[in-house]
Amino acid sequence: MRTVHKPMLLHKLGEIKENPVRMEPMYAKQVSDALNVLLASVYTLFHQVKKHHWVVEGPDFRDLHLLLDELAAHLLVHGDQLAERVTVLAAYPISTPRKQQEMALFPVEEEGMFDLRTMLINDMRAYQEIIVRYRDVIRLAMQVGDFGSEQMLKEQLQLLEFDVHHIEHVLGEDTLTLN
Repeated sequence: MRTVHKPMLLHKLGEIKENPVRMEPMYAKQVSDALNVLLASVYTLFHQVKKHHWVVEGPDFRDLHLLLDELAAHLLVHGDQLAERVTVLAAYPISTPRKQQEMALFPVEEEGMFDLRTMLINDMRAYQEIIVRYRDVIRLAMQVGDFGSEQMLKEQLQLLEFDVHHIEHVLGEDTLTLN
């Protein structure tokens, strides 16, 4: 007779364990919950930007294809760092795509290919929502004395701001076009 192994859930989303950095558990929960929202949003945006990288067409294909791939790579690094920081705070990092999309700070773009301007505007708006929340979470981290999260978030914020600035430039009007 075969024995069926029943899996035991060891750590649930939203649950805080004793953390190795000796942060007050109430503060660790506040910061890790906020980091999980950023994590969910960053990974959701990663998938959206990567989709745009795959489907971009047109005369500027190569430059945009490379730019979108670079932006996606930045998001992937940010997401991994956020998840690792959540674990430092002895919380569980949000990890399933469905839950990430539910928690994302922006509406998830539906499946399918849109015109390039629409896709980039969707990316820019998502970046903007994430950037605004980063500032809020940095303030929270400062208030509770979580200097590790504060430093990491400030470094990521600076790169996110540069990345959305690049998208803004791509969306700009072409000043060399004849009327």
